[in-house]
Amino acid sequence: MRSKLNTVRLDACDLRILAELQADGRISKSELAKRVYLSASACSERLRALEASGAIEGYYARLSPSLTGSVISVMVEVVLDRHRLEDQRHFETAIQGISEILDCWAIGGRVDYLMRVAAPSMAAYQALMEGLLQASLGIDQYYSLVVTKSVKSNSPIPLSASRGR
Repeated sequence: MRSKLNTVRLDACDLRILAELQADGRISKSELAKRVYLSASACSERLRALEASGAIEGYYARLSPSLTGSVISVMVEVVLDRHRLEDQRHFETAIQGISEILDCWAIGGRVDYLMRVAAPSMAAYQALMEGLLQASLGIDQYYSLVVTKSVKSNSPIPLSASRGR
């Protein structure tokens, strides 16, 4: 399915709005309008258009990992045993409801997917992976990369006026 975002042209003002929202998603509309040099109504109109176009996918709070106590993060490389479209769809649909899988990307190269997983312990992570293998999702191999520390995360997407659509 083609994204609405592909048909939207982002101008310099839209890019300033997006940059401000990435820096502070809780900014009030009136403060946002001031920072991007627009009237409150013009800024609200642009904001609604950006949301409707899919340029803004949502708003959320980034929680401290220490909130839940001891949590391990694991990057998991997944190789499927078959590469038919229905096999990929089956895998992708099945993992949607698994809360421990925070992110999953289809990638090119030696593996098919890269997942970011959070678990309370290594034993819990291993149980999750064993459950995925038993669920007949077509996983041929998986490789676990345990995150030992976060060096940089949740960085804003770089925006520039020259990259407008």
